[in-house]
Amino acid sequence: MTTVLASRLDGLEESATMALNAKAKQLQEAGKTIYNLTAGELASDTPGYIRESVSQVLGRNKYTAVAGLPELREAIAVQASKLYALDWIKAGNVTVTAGAKPALYTSLLAIIDPGDEVIVPVPAWVSYKHLIELVGGKVVEVPLTDSFDLDPKAIAANISKKTKAIIINSPHNPTGAIFSKKALEGTAQALNDSGVTVIADDIYAKLIYDDNFTYAPACGFKKLIIINGFSKSQALTGWRIGYCIASLEITTAIAKLLSHTMGNASVVSQHAALAAMEHGDSPPEKTTALLEKHLKLVEKTLDECQPLTYRKPGGAFYVFIDLRAITQESARWCEQLLEQTGVALVPGEAFSAPGFARLSFVADETTLKGALAGIKLFVKGGA
Repeated sequence: MTTVLASRLDGLEESATMALNAKAKQLQEAGKTIYNLTAGELASDTPGYIRESVSQVLGRNKYTAVAGLPELREAIAVQASKLYALDWIKAGNVTVTAGAKPALYTSLLAIIDPGDEVIVPVPAWVSYKHLIELVGGKVVEVPLTDSFDLDPKAIAANISKKTKAIIINSPHNPTGAIFSKKALEGTAQALNDSGVTVIADDIYAKLIYDDNFTYAPACGFKKLIIINGFSKSQALTGWRIGYCIASLEITTAIAKLLSHTMGNASVVSQHAALAAMEHGDSPPEKTTALLEKHLKLVEKTLDECQPLTYRKPGGAFYVFIDLRAITQESARWCEQLLEQTGVALVPGEAFSAPGFARLSFVADETTLKGALAGIKLFVKGGA
């Protein structure tokens, strides 16, 4: 018997990054040597101080408040109010969720009506488009500059009576770029008189390599929702723990939505996040040192792979490789790379950027070196 699926699923595709990661793992299980550089998660273990703290609370098995443990919400609020110099952030403005995706999705559900427009600077993370469309919104793609910075004039030109929000992600996935203070403040000037809500996806804001980094939420946006979490900086991807910071009106709405859908985040994961907060919520020094070492390895190899080019990332753990001197069909290029060398990258088509490929340098060093050797061989025609 054929089941007729809901029309909201029309055009909905599986996350390209997760699909490619799964395909790479399947090939590995089939015995093929695969160098998987698709994943957006640290290869390192969860820090010992988090595991030790969580081991003390494994007996806790009851629901928490839907919005999260009071002490965790308070810790997040205290940190965020100082970090962004926003004195309106209190515990009541924080909602803890089972990962940053639910924080973003419920935020969109809370503010977007069918037909509302959401500006998405592109290239962009694969899920923004689908999450917006699932809540009935319309995606308005606005290109970043050639240096992967925000373009305030282009954003202003795309604001209409239907524009409800814009998503700003810095450090940026997939490019690793950090948006300049000038561009962020220019965007704030363009948006503030229009009543557009800025959704600041700050999930990579703890992984920075450039001293010029400016936190987007600190740049004068009047209507602001902040999405963040612990997955990327604390090696907690599988623990699923994130949060949203917004006005009381929005956090109250999100709590209502969560009460009927996902409920509270795992109590154990919340205690893991609390342990991270108690240690300053910064990634361990060995993590950042390792990422910087890996980035140098990537740069050295790509410098030898002309005509490929790239821009050095200012944060996160991605390098966005420009393939356009070779091909605009990056999906086909990545497919051939995988078939011939076992190296898995994410093609730019997944991010609305054909002609590019995303390389994640969080893999262990053996995998990364093997992948870089494969890329060099492939580009030089030896594969």
